[in-house]
Amino acid sequence: MSYVRIGWSPTFTCGVHFDTGVVMNTYTVDFQIMTKSTNSVDQNIAIERCKYIVYEQFSDSIILGDNDKKHAKKYQDVGFRTIIVPDQPADQLTGLALYCKLQAVTEDVLDILDVSIRSSMGGGISYLHNDEETVGPYEKSGWWNDAGPNCSTLPSTRKKVVTINNTTWKNLDLDWDDGEQEETVIEIKLETKKDKIENLGENVVEFKPNDKK
Repeated sequence: MSYVRIGWSPTFTCGVHFDTGVVMNTYTVDFQIMTKSTNSVDQNIAIERCKYIVYEQFSDSIILGDNDKKHAKKYQDVGFRTIIVPDQPADQLTGLALYCKLQAVTEDVLDILDVSIRSSMGGGISYLHNDEETVGPYEKSGWWNDAGPNCSTLPSTRKKVVTINNTTWKNLDLDWDDGEQEETVIEIKLETKKDKIENLGENVVEFKPNDKK
C-alpha cells in the first residue's frame, strides 16, 4: 500500500571533530516518512537501507567539517570511518546530511518528509527540516545525494593496506525486488522404446526346439 505515513526515531553516537579534539555526541533523530511504492518488499528494503546508513555509516564514525578534512587521514589510520560535511559539523548540518542521504538511497520508494535532530551537546534544542525547505550547502553534489551505501568520498589510507571501496546495495543484499522468483528445474527422464527393449532382453529365456523328438 502506498502513501502511508510512518515515523522512525533512531539514536546513535559518533565523534565530532573540533580544533581541540574529538567529542563524542549522541543524536536522536525523528523522521516522518511517506511510502510511495506499492511493493511491500521494496518498502522493507528501503527501511533497511535507512538503518544501514544510520547504524553502519554514521554510528561510531568521526564527523568533520570540510575545512578540517585534512585530519581525516589520522582517524582512518587508526580504524575510524570519517564523514565529511560541507561546513562545520553542527547538529543542523548533520540532520540535513541524513535527510539528503536517506532521500537518495530510498530512490522514490519512500519520501522523507520531515526530520528533527537533537543531541547530547545541543542543550535540548531540536533542529527541524521538511521537504519544502532548502538544504543549503547540500544542494551541491556529494555523497549525500548519491544512491549508494557509502557516506564518504575519501579512500582508506591505512598504511601498507590497499582498500577498494566496492560496497554496493547488491552485495549487502539490499538491492530492489526484481519481481522474479527463483526457477526450480525438475529433470524428467523419459524411457525410450530402445530402453524398453534392452530392459526386456535382460529377462528373456530362449527356448530351442527339441530336434531329438
